[in-house]
Amino acid sequence: MDLVGAYDSDASDDNSGVAAKKAASATTTKSTVMSRVERRALNAAPSVSIMTRRKHMGELIVRQDPDDPSLAMQPVQGPQVLDPAKASKKPGKLDSNHKFDGTNFSKQRVGFQNSGEAVGPDNQAIARTTLGYTSKRLEKFQEEEDTRRKRAKMSEVEEKEPLVLGSDDEVEYGVWGPPSKEERLRANDTITDVARFGADGLTAEQLAERAYLTERDRQKGIQREEKESTSAFERLMERKMSHLLPPKISKDGPMEPKTQFFGKNATNYKGQSWITPPAGLASVVDGDGPDMDDHQCFVPKKCVHRFPKHDKGVQRIRLFPKTGHLLLSGGLDGKCNVYNVDSKQLMRTYEGHTAAVRDVQFNHDGSRFVSASFDRYLRLWSTESGEVLQTFTNGQVPYVVEFYPEDDNFFVVGYSDNRIVTYDCTTGEVTQEYNHHLAPVNAIVFVEDQGTKMVTSSDDKKVLVWEWDIGVPIKYISDPTMHSMPSMTVHPSGNFIAAQTLDNHVAVLQGGGKFAVQKKKKFSGHNVAGYACNIAFSPDGRFMTCGDGNGKIYFWDWKKARVLQKYRAHEKGPAIGCVWHPLKPSVVFSCGWDGVIKMWQ
Repeated sequence: MDLVGAYDSDASDDNSGVAAKKAASATTTKSTVMSRVERRALNAAPSVSIMTRRKHMGELIVRQDPDDPSLAMQPVQGPQVLDPAKASKKPGKLDSNHKFDGTNFSKQRVGFQNSGEAVGPDNQAIARTTLGYTSKRLEKFQEEEDTRRKRAKMSEVEEKEPLVLGSDDEVEYGVWGPPSKEERLRANDTITDVARFGADGLTAEQLAERAYLTERDRQKGIQREEKESTSAFERLMERKMSHLLPPKISKDGPMEPKTQFFGKNATNYKGQSWITPPAGLASVVDGDGPDMDDHQCFVPKKCVHRFPKHDKGVQRIRLFPKTGHLLLSGGLDGKCNVYNVDSKQLMRTYEGHTAAVRDVQFNHDGSRFVSASFDRYLRLWSTESGEVLQTFTNGQVPYVVEFYPEDDNFFVVGYSDNRIVTYDCTTGEVTQEYNHHLAPVNAIVFVEDQGTKMVTSSDDKKVLVWEWDIGVPIKYISDPTMHSMPSMTVHPSGNFIAAQTLDNHVAVLQGGGKFAVQKKKKFSGHNVAGYACNIAFSPDGRFMTCGDGNGKIYFWDWKKARVLQKYRAHEKGPAIGCVWHPLKPSVVFSCGWDGVIKMWQ
C-alpha cells in the first residue's frame, strides 16, 4: 500500500476521510498523480520513526517516537518483529523489539562521552573509533585521558617503608647493634668529595668560594649573637630615640684620622715637647695645686681675646690639668683643637670623626685625651703627636667621658642606651658596666676620698651613686619635683655638687654622706631649658659661672647665691661651655654654637 500516494497534503485533518475517497475515485490526469508519487515516494520506511499526519508548510513531519501508537500498520520495509506469532493482531498498535530504558541509556551515553566505551541493550560492548572525528577532537580526547590517569596516580596511597631496613638491622642485633648495610651506604653517600679526598683537588675559584661562604656564616653568627644579646626593652628604647640619634655605624668603620701641627716648633730650646708646662710651674705639677686661701679670685670684666674659629659650633672646652697652659676644644665639625693660652695660638688639630664631637676630656697628666662623637666612636689621642692610640665603640652614642681619678688607664662613658661603661685604655676592652638608669646618661663626676664614689645623672630625672667597679648603685636620689640634670660639676672643696637642671636653675647636692639636695641653696636667673650648659667654679670656690640658652654667661656668689654679673657672650645659639683657669685668678673661657672661643679677664 502506498501511504504517500494516498495521503493528501493539502487536506485538513477534519476532512481526511473525504479526501481519501476523492483520491481513489477522482478523474484527475495521470501525470499529476505520478508527479506527486515521484516526489514523495520512499524505497524504505524509517527504522525507528513514522510519518505523521501533521502538515507544516506543505511538508510531512517525521516524529522520532517509536512508542507512538498512531501508526495504523507497519511499514512495508523496516525492522521486523522477532517473533511474528506474538505480534499484536490489533490494528493501530505496534510491538517493539525491546523495551527502551531511558535511565540506562543516559548513563551509557555519559560514560561513552567520558571514556569512549559503552554497553548496548544486548550487553555488547561498544568502543569509540576514530571514524567520523576530526584531529582536534581526538587530541581533546587524548588530553582528557591523560588528565584522568594523572589524577588516578595522585590519588594512590604510597606504601609505607617497612620497619625492617635490611637483613642485618636492629631486628637481628638489637638497638645497640652495629649500623646496618643500608645505613652504612647512606652515610657513605652523604660524604662530600672534599671530606673524602681533601681540598687538594679543588681549584682556586672553588677555594675562594669556600672561604667566602665561611666568612659569611661567621659574620651572620656574630650578628645573631648581637641581636640575641640585646633585650626587647633596649630595642624599644632605641626605636623611641631613633629620631634624636644620628645614623648607625657604617660598614666602612671610623674615618682615617688626620692631624696637623701649626706651632712654630715642636720642641723648645731645652728639647722638651710643646705640651710641657712653662718653667716655674713644676711645683704646681708635682703638688695638688695652689692653696685656695692664698688664691683669691675675681669676676672677669671683659672679653680680651677670641681664638680661631671652628668651622661649626664648639660643644666642649677643657683646660690642661693643673696648669691650664693648653686649651682643648671639641667642635660640631668633628674636629678637636689645642690652643696655647699664653701665645693664644692654634697648636694642633685632630680630625678623626665623621660627626660632631659631644665631649672631650684630658687624662690627669694631659699626655692623652679622649674624644666622644655622635658617629658612635670614642678615640684616645696622643696630645703631643696626634696619633690615635685606641678606638672604642659599642654601637651607641657616647654623651659624657670621665677618667678615673686613681688610674689614668680607665675611663667611664655614659651612653644613649642608658648604660655606663668602663674601658681599659691599654686593651680597649670593657671592664665594667653600670646599667640601672632608664634613659641616656648625661653627666658623671667622682667624689669622696680621691674618687671612690661615682655620681651619675640621666634623662630619667634620677641621680645614682655608685661604688667604683661595683655595678649596683648604693643610693638613689629622686624626687617628683626634680628635673633632668644634664651637667654636674664638683665644688673645689669637694663637699658639694652643682647640677644644672632644665627648669632654669642650678641645684646643689651634698658631695658625700647622704648626698641630700640642698633646697635652700638654689641659683637662678638664667634660661637653660633644653641645653646642657656646663658649670665652672673659681679655684677658690667663691664664684660659680655658667652659660645659658640665649648666649649669655652668668656669675654667682657661691655663699649668697645671687647674680654678680652677666655678659652677652655668644650669638646664634647658647653659651654651651665655660671653664675657669686654675692658676690665673680672673681668667674664664667660654664657647658657644657660633664657633667662637672667648677669653674673659
